[in-house]
Amino acid sequence: MYGPFPQQTVPNQDQAKILLLADRWYRAAQAHSKWAATAKECVDFMEGRHWTEDQIAAFAKQNRPALRFNKIAPLVRLILGYQRNNRQDIKCLPATDSPGADQVADALSRIIKQISEQSQMPYVDAEVFMDGIIGGRGFFDNRLDFENNDLGEIKVRAKDPFSIYLDPDGNQYDMNQCGYFIESRFACIDEIRAIYGEQVSALVEPFTRGETPMGPLTTMRDAEEITPVRMFGQREDAWEWWDNTYALLGDFTDPLRRSIRLMDFQYWVREKKRVFIDLETGDKEVIPDHWGSREIEKALWYAEQQSNPIVVDVRNVKRVRWTTMIGDTLVYDKWSMYDGFSLVGYFPYFRRGFTQGMVSDLIDPQKEVNKRRSAEIDIVMRSAHSGWMFHEHSLDPKEELNLKRYGARPGVNVKWKGTVKPEKIQPSTPPTAMERLEDRGRNDLREISGINEAALGQVDQVQSGRALEAKQRQAVIAVQMYTDNFSQTKRLQGAKFVNLIQKHYTENRLFRILGEDGKFMSLAINQDQGNGLRARLNDVTVGKYTVSVNETPLSASFLNAQFEEALLILEKLGPVAEAMMQVRPDLIVEMSSLPRKEEWTQALQQAMGMMQAQQAAAAGVPPPGAGMPPGGAPVSSGAPASAGVSLDQASGPAGLTVVAPDGRQVAAG
Repeated sequence: MYGPFPQQTVPNQDQAKILLLADRWYRAAQAHSKWAATAKECVDFMEGRHWTEDQIAAFAKQNRPALRFNKIAPLVRLILGYQRNNRQDIKCLPATDSPGADQVADALSRIIKQISEQSQMPYVDAEVFMDGIIGGRGFFDNRLDFENNDLGEIKVRAKDPFSIYLDPDGNQYDMNQCGYFIESRFACIDEIRAIYGEQVSALVEPFTRGETPMGPLTTMRDAEEITPVRMFGQREDAWEWWDNTYALLGDFTDPLRRSIRLMDFQYWVREKKRVFIDLETGDKEVIPDHWGSREIEKALWYAEQQSNPIVVDVRNVKRVRWTTMIGDTLVYDKWSMYDGFSLVGYFPYFRRGFTQGMVSDLIDPQKEVNKRRSAEIDIVMRSAHSGWMFHEHSLDPKEELNLKRYGARPGVNVKWKGTVKPEKIQPSTPPTAMERLEDRGRNDLREISGINEAALGQVDQVQSGRALEAKQRQAVIAVQMYTDNFSQTKRLQGAKFVNLIQKHYTENRLFRILGEDGKFMSLAINQDQGNGLRARLNDVTVGKYTVSVNETPLSASFLNAQFEEALLILEKLGPVAEAMMQVRPDLIVEMSSLPRKEEWTQALQQAMGMMQAQQAAAAGVPPPGAGMPPGGAPVSSGAPASAGVSLDQASGPAGLTVVAPDGRQVAAG
């Protein structure tokens, strides 16, 4: 028990499995390269890399400008801002065919909110949404993290879409409906030693030094990895010696950093497993592999005591297998601890497996704008020094040389001989067709993207506010597909959260969650009440729950509109609104955009308490709560009165205090 750590061993090198995974990698890499080539160009155009290195060199050789007027970036930033100003909350609801409870569903919703706060979900959402809008694919990675908690905490991260290789045969939006996916990443030898053990480290270390050739994965790969700039230091291999080094080393190893490429395969495997089948609902659950006949008999006995008949049978079920390969070597091969893939994808445009972002359709109009503007400026610059016409003997050689050198400068003085004076060659007017083509390119950008000037805030003409709002709403409708697909992604992610919570949050846990009112509250789950398993408080492991996504705009204009609407309703209610505000003045404060709302609410509650006490003292009536012990039981000056007595039935000696059902105290005569 207290001896050295058991040594991790290399898994069985199943050659059939290695060749199968190698074939999957080859097919996925080929399909991935077709998408990655277009996606890389989209990222380059979004980030201002509109010209290739060869094009820039050719322009420089001809003394021509290579201008970049990035018209795509403002359109993308507008869509990103629209997404950021819309909050998407995941809410759990009890399923209609399971014993789910509303209280547990509310607890699941609050736990998901706590997961969102820990993972900084608004920023992760923005990163994944930007990946999807630009390149057509974005990915959430949802896993249990054991870094700070040995029981595991759900953490969400954004994955680089250029490192995710999808099943080329998949055609469903939900990645769990596909056969597999592969994540390719580089890991240093120290990380490999810490995660996979000394044996694996000793086995693959010669690869990192370039001493051992790679296996079938390398030989079958026919194209290098396509990826845009994705490092803070830009491209580290931008120098010629780096290019030569990588050309000699290949794609899978980096001996200078002693790192090597790992490929994580997550794929479905069907096999026959023992399952529990609920005869009332038809639900089935896979029996753990380590359970023997004793554990199964105890479970059947317990179900019989609860009048919940279940049986054991054998079914063909799907399970996720997780395999990691380095070259042609299996370094990890076990069943996944999750019921599905750890990734959830976001695809702004999706049709039967075809994915696309909004930038790909804007590349050609952007090229048109750059090309026409660069050509027009080149023509203007060249025509600025159009040259001179002068007689053969009108200038001596020195003056002729000066005229060639300084003739284009403003205020130049020219002296000549003879009767024929030198004349400057008048340049031709730049063709107006180029300007019209550039204007068409700019208009094409807006028409193709569906974003008009009103949405961009670039309206110069005086228009009514209603007309501007109508145009802005039209722009929002044009990009509705992107937000709808993101809502679908959030729904799939919410279902993943519920599955992880129900399968892995099985202990008695206590969460501290920030509520809607800005205050922290405590939430306990799986809390044993001492009356058996079914008596646990907020038992999140029992029942089925569905997921819905609530979209709430967070823009300042929307909040102000809601606040004004609330004030209008209060104005229409009249005296009823005054009475309501005396009871709950904090409601209108919470709807406002005031800072320090909590202090405002506390001050209002204290002021209302003081006013009620003063009014009660002036009327000679005990203040609310007087004569009431902890717990709210009514107390009288003599015998206790019934809390359910009506006011017209109250009788007794003078000074008897009767507490009505609504909490009011009346001195009966």
